[in-house]
Amino acid sequence: MRVSLAGVRRRYGEREVLKGVDWQIHDGERWALVGPNGSGKTTLLKILAGREDHDEGEVARARDLRIATVPQDDLAAVTLSARQYLLKAFSDVLSRERELQALHDRMAEGDASQETLDAAAHLQEWLHHHGGYTYETDLERTLLGLGFSLEDADRPCRSFSGGEQMRLKLGRALLDPANLLLLDEPGNHLDDRQRAWLGDFLQTSPRAFVVVSHDPEILEGAVDHVALLSDGRLYTFRGDFASFEVQFEEMQKTRERAYEQQQAFIERTQEFIRRYKAGQRSKQARGRQKVLSRLERVEAPLRGPQGFRLDLRFEEIPGEDVLAVENLALDVGGRTVRAPKLLLKRGQKVALVGPNGSGKTTLIRALVGDAGVSAGSIRWGTNVRLAHYDQHQQRLPLGSTLFEAVGGLLQTLNRELILTYLGAFGFGGSRAEQGVGSLSGGEKARLHLLAVLLAKANVLFLDEPTNHLDQTAKEILRDALLRYKGTLVLVSHEEDFLTSITGHTWAVGPQTIRSAAGYAPELAEPEEAQEQAGSPAKSTPRPAERKSAGLSKNERFRLERRLKETESRMAALHAERAEMEKRFMDPDAVFAEDWHALNRRFEALKSEIASAEEEWLDVTTKLEQG
Repeated sequence: MRVSLAGVRRRYGEREVLKGVDWQIHDGERWALVGPNGSGKTTLLKILAGREDHDEGEVARARDLRIATVPQDDLAAVTLSARQYLLKAFSDVLSRERELQALHDRMAEGDASQETLDAAAHLQEWLHHHGGYTYETDLERTLLGLGFSLEDADRPCRSFSGGEQMRLKLGRALLDPANLLLLDEPGNHLDDRQRAWLGDFLQTSPRAFVVVSHDPEILEGAVDHVALLSDGRLYTFRGDFASFEVQFEEMQKTRERAYEQQQAFIERTQEFIRRYKAGQRSKQARGRQKVLSRLERVEAPLRGPQGFRLDLRFEEIPGEDVLAVENLALDVGGRTVRAPKLLLKRGQKVALVGPNGSGKTTLIRALVGDAGVSAGSIRWGTNVRLAHYDQHQQRLPLGSTLFEAVGGLLQTLNRELILTYLGAFGFGGSRAEQGVGSLSGGEKARLHLLAVLLAKANVLFLDEPTNHLDQTAKEILRDALLRYKGTLVLVSHEEDFLTSITGHTWAVGPQTIRSAAGYAPELAEPEEAQEQAGSPAKSTPRPAERKSAGLSKNERFRLERRLKETESRMAALHAERAEMEKRFMDPDAVFAEDWHALNRRFEALKSEIASAEEEWLDVTTKLEQG
């Protein structure tokens, strides 16, 4: 066993984040830690790593435990090369190498003593078993897998963009020869290819790890255990991520049945108490009151905010030409990237695409006035009210509570409305009274995103807004951006998120920024690569227009998962119908059952089965055609 948690509790003020968590992580186990936004996953990881204390319970760690996490250091001023920085992961190996070299030097000078020979043999054996002869290859493979070139290894860390520096720190954690790896949202700064590489890396890793991620493509095939953290409690499941989803659905159904039965019992008991507490049966009523007070309550099924819609409103209408850029020159990591002409029209929704480190964030910061340019002009139109989301630059009222911060943005004292907005972004319940300054980095990023969305801006620049959102919050954001009537420039590593919202492209290539109608990520490739492909670059139609292009990897993955979910739901619905038909055939059912409720449920069940079968047919058709 590597780490054991028993009855671990953690509070922040009156809010209890962890409510008696029990968890054991053994050698070689590969865990996904999942849960709604704000459920406490990062807190739990910090407790596992020993970087945060707990209030109650016990945490036991193996004596030889070595934990690797993504370093917290800021690389903005680090002059070490990328290679030198990554080599820090092999400090023990490099130290033993130096010891062996010193022995070899002594042997070359004539020291042939048995003690020296034995020491050299021992060191060679240690290096053989601890990567002493493969670490250079491992380092290069990690650099390439995370989207760097081998030439990048000689660049100083401070010359890389913010996203690239995050990838370097991730590479440092992956290379560390620890026996437990803890990763918190490692896919946030990775594109599709890099996330696929990370998934393969985890799949072949021999060590134990815990990964917090909202990305099923990283988790699928890489994990053999899943821990779900919700409402302060931890639920563990054995099996891969796909089997977890099935097990979780079954757990939800079981909990829902138990919860509904208990609620019905509580309601009947309370009605009895109200009716007889002052009459001849008052003694029985008091007895039932004691039963209720001692009753261990079944928790309500885990649900996200139902039916919530985020409306992005603004008051001023900008001019038709929102932004005009001409002959722009940007310094991106020591190279110059030029934008001959970019025009942003009122109501356009633009996908800003390009490889990681290409300069997307640099371009946005230049356009919004947070960074200078080498040359060119940037002209904003009339009546522009701009809001900019950058997860690394959060301007938040650190002295206020979350409730006060969001209430001020909404300009309302309607408590229910404020709590609904907070809940949709993972700050539900008592968290509303938590101080903004006490939030983790990811939580501050989510609150900052909510603040930007509520700023009544008619122009939005959003740089990776989905990075810290769970699936429920992503769908809320997607729906809000689809209905948004303003102008949008959007960066995201999730292709289906981009293509479902945007209708234009700005592509940042190695030397030039180009624009096109439709979704055209290929414009970010070097010009010579486009020429070798056989024709000049042209825009790609949106998903509704490209029937012959086939499904992307992301689209197929999501359809296959949806098919699996639909088949599981159909099986459960058919099983429930069969059970109800048995109850209809029971002659005693008319006395034992609520006949009207049974009939209503049976009619609803038929509609649900028809709907599920229609969805199954739709998904299978799309998969066959794609």
